[in-house]
Amino acid sequence: MTPYLRIEKPCEESLENMQPVSGGKFCDLCSKKVVDFSDLNDFEIAKILEKAGDQKICGIFYKKQINRPLHIEKEISYSSRKTTFTSVAAGLVLSASMINSYPAQMIKPIIEKSAALESFKRNSEEEDKKDNDFFKISGKIVSSNKGTPLSVKVNFITVQKVYTSNTDKDGFYSLEIPKEILKYESLLEFVPTDYTFDRKLIIYKIEDLGKKQLVKLDYNRMDMVYGMIDTDFPNASEKSLVIVDGKRLDYKSFNSSYRLYSTRYDVHYIPRKYVKFFTSKETIEEIYIVFIKPK
Repeated sequence: MTPYLRIEKPCEESLENMQPVSGGKFCDLCSKKVVDFSDLNDFEIAKILEKAGDQKICGIFYKKQINRPLHIEKEISYSSRKTTFTSVAAGLVLSASMINSYPAQMIKPIIEKSAALESFKRNSEEEDKKDNDFFKISGKIVSSNKGTPLSVKVNFITVQKVYTSNTDKDGFYSLEIPKEILKYESLLEFVPTDYTFDRKLIIYKIEDLGKKQLVKLDYNRMDMVYGMIDTDFPNASEKSLVIVDGKRLDYKSFNSSYRLYSTRYDVHYIPRKYVKFFTSKETIEEIYIVFIKPK
Protein backbone atom coordinates (compact mmCIF):
# COMPACT_ATOMS: atom_id res chain seq x y z
CA MET A 1 0.00 0.00 0.00
CA THR A 2 1.25 3.51 -0.80
CA PRO A 3 2.56 5.16 2.39
CA TYR A 4 0.41 8.07 3.55
CA LEU A 5 2.65 10.60 5.30
CA ARG A 6 1.18 12.28 8.36
CA ILE A 7 1.95 13.58 11.85
CA GLU A 8 -1.19 13.31 13.93
CA LYS A 9 0.12 15.37 16.83
CA PRO A 10 3.13 17.65 16.37
CA CYS A 11 5.88 17.71 19.00
CA GLU A 12 5.72 20.12 21.96
CA GLU A 13 9.46 20.53 22.40
CA SER A 14 10.95 23.55 20.60
CA LEU A 15 13.40 22.81 17.82
CA GLU A 16 15.60 25.58 19.22
CA ASN A 17 16.06 23.49 22.38
CA MET A 18 17.27 20.47 20.41
CA GLN A 19 20.92 19.81 19.65
CA PRO A 20 21.91 19.81 15.97
CA VAL A 21 23.15 16.42 14.73
CA SER A 22 23.91 15.01 11.30
CA GLY A 23 20.66 14.83 9.31
CA GLY A 24 18.45 16.53 11.90
CA LYS A 25 18.19 17.29 15.62
CA PHE A 26 18.49 15.34 18.86
CA CYS A 27 15.60 15.68 21.31
CA ASP A 28 16.67 15.32 24.95
CA LEU A 29 13.02 15.09 25.99
CA CYS A 30 12.53 11.84 24.04
CA SER A 31 16.22 10.87 23.88
CA LYS A 32 16.00 10.28 20.14
CA LYS A 33 16.94 11.76 16.82
CA VAL A 34 14.45 13.90 14.90
CA VAL A 35 15.22 13.37 11.20
CA ASP A 36 15.08 16.42 8.93
CA PHE A 37 13.03 15.41 5.87
CA SER A 38 12.37 18.97 4.69
CA ASP A 39 14.79 18.89 1.73
CA LEU A 40 14.15 15.29 0.66
CA ASN A 41 11.94 14.08 -2.18
CA ASP A 42 9.26 11.41 -1.73
CA PHE A 43 11.47 8.53 -2.86
CA GLU A 44 14.22 9.54 -0.41
CA ILE A 45 11.68 9.84 2.40
CA ALA A 46 10.19 6.44 1.62
CA LYS A 47 13.62 4.77 1.58
CA ILE A 48 14.38 6.07 5.09
CA LEU A 49 10.98 4.90 6.38
CA GLU A 50 11.43 1.52 4.71
CA LYS A 51 14.83 1.07 6.36
CA ALA A 52 13.32 1.92 9.76
CA GLY A 53 10.73 -0.85 9.37
CA ASP A 54 8.44 -0.94 12.40
CA GLN A 55 10.65 1.42 14.38
CA LYS A 56 8.91 4.73 14.98
CA ILE A 57 10.66 7.84 13.63
CA CYS A 58 10.25 11.51 14.49
CA GLY A 59 10.67 13.85 11.54
CA ILE A 60 10.79 17.52 10.55
CA PHE A 61 8.73 18.50 7.50
CA TYR A 62 7.34 21.46 5.67
CA LYS A 63 3.56 21.46 6.18
CA LYS A 64 3.03 20.96 2.44
CA GLN A 65 4.89 17.63 2.65
CA ILE A 66 2.48 15.88 5.02
CA ASN A 67 -1.13 14.64 5.05
CA ARG A 68 -0.79 13.07 1.59
CA PRO A 69 0.33 9.83 -0.06
CA LEU A 70 4.01 9.63 -1.02
CA HIS A 71 4.46 9.73 -4.78
CA ILE A 72 7.02 7.02 -5.43
CA GLU A 73 8.04 6.25 -9.00
CA LYS A 74 10.23 3.27 -8.06
CA GLU A 75 8.79 0.27 -6.29
CA ILE A 76 9.72 0.03 -2.61
CA SER A 77 9.08 -2.95 -0.37
CA TYR A 78 7.38 -1.02 2.39
CA SER A 79 6.54 -2.49 5.79
CA SER A 80 3.17 -1.09 6.86
CA ARG A 81 2.50 -0.21 10.46
CA LYS A 82 -0.59 -0.62 12.59
CA THR A 83 -3.11 2.13 12.05
CA THR A 84 -4.06 3.78 15.29
CA PHE A 85 -4.81 7.25 16.45
CA THR A 86 -2.57 6.96 19.50
CA SER A 87 -1.13 9.95 21.28
CA VAL A 88 2.29 10.98 20.03
CA ALA A 89 4.55 13.92 20.78
CA ALA A 90 2.66 17.16 20.18
CA GLY A 91 3.36 20.80 19.22
CA LEU A 92 3.87 23.03 16.21
CA VAL A 93 6.74 25.38 15.62
CA LEU A 94 5.20 28.79 16.14
CA SER A 95 8.34 30.60 17.15
CA ALA A 96 8.76 34.00 15.59
CA SER A 97 11.62 36.30 16.51
CA MET A 98 10.79 39.27 18.72
CA ILE A 99 10.51 42.46 16.70
CA ASN A 100 12.03 45.70 17.90
CA SER A 101 9.33 48.34 17.96
CA TYR A 102 9.26 52.06 18.48
CA PRO A 103 6.02 53.15 20.24
CA ALA A 104 4.96 56.71 19.45
CA GLN A 105 5.39 57.80 23.07
CA MET A 106 8.97 56.54 23.08
CA ILE A 107 10.12 58.44 19.99
CA LYS A 108 12.92 60.84 20.81
CA PRO A 109 14.51 63.35 18.47
CA ILE A 110 17.78 62.07 17.06
CA ILE A 111 20.53 64.58 17.68
CA GLU A 112 22.17 65.41 14.41
CA LYS A 113 25.89 65.17 14.43
CA SER A 114 26.26 68.22 12.25
CA ALA A 115 30.01 68.06 11.70
CA ALA A 116 29.91 64.44 10.50
CA LEU A 117 26.81 65.11 8.42
CA GLU A 118 28.29 68.13 6.67
CA SER A 119 31.56 66.30 6.12
CA PHE A 120 29.70 63.41 4.56
CA LYS A 121 27.71 65.64 2.24
CA ARG A 122 30.86 67.48 1.12
CA ASN A 123 33.26 64.58 0.76
CA SER A 124 31.10 61.62 -0.29
CA GLU A 125 32.89 59.58 -2.92
CA GLU A 126 29.70 57.94 -4.09
CA GLU A 127 28.30 60.72 -6.23
CA ASP A 128 26.77 58.11 -8.54
CA LYS A 129 24.24 57.41 -5.80
CA LYS A 130 22.96 60.97 -5.87
CA ASP A 131 20.62 62.37 -8.45
CA ASN A 132 19.81 66.07 -8.21
CA ASP A 133 18.05 66.52 -4.87
CA PHE A 134 17.70 62.82 -4.07
CA PHE A 135 19.88 60.29 -2.31
CA LYS A 136 19.84 56.69 -3.51
CA ILE A 137 19.68 53.75 -1.08
CA SER A 138 20.14 50.26 -2.50
CA GLY A 139 21.03 46.71 -1.59
CA LYS A 140 19.97 43.08 -1.68
CA ILE A 141 17.79 41.04 0.70
CA VAL A 142 18.23 37.29 1.17
CA SER A 143 17.15 34.55 3.56
CA SER A 144 19.46 33.92 6.51
CA ASN A 145 19.17 30.14 6.21
CA LYS A 146 19.79 29.60 2.50
CA GLY A 147 20.88 32.95 1.12
CA THR A 148 18.09 32.96 -1.47
CA PRO A 149 16.54 36.25 -2.70
CA LEU A 150 13.38 37.37 -0.92
CA SER A 151 10.37 39.43 -1.92
CA VAL A 152 10.42 42.32 0.55
CA LYS A 153 8.88 45.76 1.03
CA VAL A 154 11.54 48.28 2.09
CA ASN A 155 10.44 51.32 4.09
CA PHE A 156 12.48 54.43 4.95
CA ILE A 157 10.59 55.69 8.00
CA THR A 158 10.24 59.30 9.15
CA VAL A 159 7.59 60.89 11.35
CA GLN A 160 6.15 62.86 8.43
CA LYS A 161 6.34 60.26 5.68
CA VAL A 162 7.35 56.70 4.82
CA TYR A 163 9.25 56.16 1.56
CA THR A 164 8.71 52.70 0.09
CA SER A 165 10.26 50.37 -2.48
CA ASN A 166 10.04 46.66 -3.33
CA THR A 167 12.68 44.10 -4.18
CA ASP A 168 12.87 42.61 -7.66
CA LYS A 169 12.96 38.87 -8.41
CA ASP A 170 16.65 38.75 -7.50
CA GLY A 171 16.14 40.43 -4.11
CA PHE A 172 17.57 43.83 -5.12
CA TYR A 173 15.97 47.09 -3.99
CA SER A 174 16.54 50.76 -4.76
CA LEU A 175 15.00 53.69 -2.91
CA GLU A 176 15.37 57.44 -3.50
CA ILE A 177 15.15 59.80 -0.53
CA PRO A 178 15.15 63.63 -0.59
CA LYS A 179 18.55 64.86 0.61
CA GLU A 180 16.93 67.48 2.79
CA ILE A 181 15.41 64.89 5.15
CA LEU A 182 18.63 62.95 5.71
CA LYS A 183 19.83 62.85 9.29
CA TYR A 184 22.91 61.30 10.82
CA GLU A 185 20.93 58.14 11.54
CA SER A 186 18.01 56.71 9.56
CA LEU A 187 15.56 53.88 10.25
CA LEU A 188 14.78 51.30 7.56
CA GLU A 189 12.13 48.61 7.83
CA PHE A 190 12.22 45.36 5.84
CA VAL A 191 8.85 43.56 5.57
CA PRO A 192 8.88 40.18 3.76
CA THR A 193 5.82 39.04 1.82
CA ASP A 194 6.52 35.49 3.01
CA TYR A 195 5.29 35.08 6.60
CA THR A 196 7.96 32.46 7.28
CA PHE A 197 10.58 35.21 7.45
CA ASP A 198 10.71 37.86 10.17
CA ARG A 199 10.37 41.61 9.72
CA LYS A 200 13.53 43.56 10.49
CA LEU A 201 14.34 47.13 11.58
CA ILE A 202 17.84 48.53 11.04
CA ILE A 203 19.31 51.91 11.98
CA TYR A 204 21.92 53.11 9.47
CA LYS A 205 24.45 55.88 10.03
CA ILE A 206 24.66 58.23 7.10
CA GLU A 207 28.15 57.10 6.11
CA ASP A 208 26.77 53.55 5.71
CA LEU A 209 23.47 54.50 4.12
CA GLY A 210 25.03 55.14 0.73
CA LYS A 211 26.70 51.72 0.59
CA LYS A 212 24.96 48.76 -0.99
CA GLN A 213 23.68 46.67 1.91
CA LEU A 214 23.22 42.91 2.12
CA VAL A 215 20.30 42.32 4.47
CA LYS A 216 19.55 38.85 5.83
CA LEU A 217 16.07 38.08 7.17
CA ASP A 218 15.63 35.29 9.71
CA TYR A 219 13.66 32.19 8.78
CA ASN A 220 11.17 31.49 11.60
CA ARG A 221 10.10 27.92 10.66
CA MET A 222 6.39 28.78 10.83
CA ASP A 223 5.82 26.64 7.73
CA MET A 224 7.26 23.55 9.40
CA VAL A 225 5.86 20.80 11.60
CA TYR A 226 7.59 17.96 13.40
CA GLY A 227 6.73 14.94 15.49
CA MET A 228 6.31 11.17 15.27
CA ILE A 229 5.59 9.88 11.77
CA ASP A 230 2.72 7.59 10.87
CA THR A 231 2.56 6.21 7.34
CA ASP A 232 -0.76 4.37 7.36
CA PHE A 233 -3.73 6.21 5.98
CA PRO A 234 -6.08 7.17 8.86
CA ASN A 235 -8.95 4.67 9.04
CA ALA A 236 -12.41 6.02 8.40
CA SER A 237 -14.87 5.42 11.23
CA GLU A 238 -18.59 5.67 11.91
CA LYS A 239 -18.00 9.40 12.53
CA SER A 240 -16.41 9.81 9.09
CA LEU A 241 -18.10 10.94 5.91
CA VAL A 242 -16.71 9.18 2.83
CA ILE A 243 -17.59 10.59 -0.61
CA VAL A 244 -16.35 8.63 -3.63
CA ASP A 245 -16.81 10.29 -7.02
CA GLY A 246 -19.56 12.44 -5.54
CA LYS A 247 -21.45 9.60 -3.86
CA ARG A 248 -21.46 8.56 -0.21
CA LEU A 249 -19.77 5.24 0.62
CA ASP A 250 -19.89 3.14 3.78
CA TYR A 251 -16.69 3.72 5.76
CA LYS A 252 -15.99 -0.01 6.24
CA SER A 253 -16.18 -0.63 2.50
CA PHE A 254 -13.84 2.27 1.87
CA ASN A 255 -11.24 1.05 4.40
CA SER A 256 -11.19 -2.42 2.89
CA SER A 257 -11.02 -1.19 -0.69
CA TYR A 258 -8.33 1.40 0.00
CA ARG A 259 -6.01 -1.15 1.60
CA LEU A 260 -6.27 -3.36 -1.47
CA TYR A 261 -6.26 -0.73 -4.21
CA SER A 262 -4.70 2.42 -2.70
CA THR A 263 -2.92 3.36 -5.93
CA ARG A 264 -6.24 3.63 -7.75
CA TYR A 265 -7.61 6.30 -5.39
CA ASP A 266 -7.01 10.03 -5.18
CA VAL A 267 -7.88 10.76 -1.55
CA HIS A 268 -8.29 14.16 0.10
CA TYR A 269 -8.48 13.87 3.89
CA ILE A 270 -10.38 16.72 5.56
CA PRO A 271 -9.79 16.90 9.36
CA ARG A 272 -12.39 18.13 11.85
CA LYS A 273 -11.20 21.74 11.70
CA TYR A 274 -12.45 22.05 8.10
CA VAL A 275 -15.48 19.75 8.16
CA LYS A 276 -17.89 22.67 8.53
CA PHE A 277 -16.83 23.85 5.08
CA PHE A 278 -18.62 20.81 3.60
CA THR A 279 -21.37 19.90 6.07
CA SER A 280 -23.22 21.35 9.04
CA LYS A 281 -23.66 17.95 10.71
CA GLU A 282 -21.89 18.13 14.07
CA THR A 283 -21.62 14.34 14.29
CA ILE A 284 -19.12 14.29 11.40
CA GLU A 285 -15.54 14.47 12.65
CA GLU A 286 -13.67 14.00 9.36
CA ILE A 287 -14.32 13.72 5.65
CA TYR A 288 -12.69 11.62 2.94
CA ILE A 289 -13.22 13.08 -0.53
CA VAL A 290 -12.18 10.31 -2.93
CA PHE A 291 -11.84 10.05 -6.69
CA ILE A 292 -11.11 6.87 -8.62
CA LYS A 293 -8.18 7.34 -10.98
CA PRO A 294 -8.77 6.37 -14.61
CA LYS A 295 -6.95 3.22 -15.69
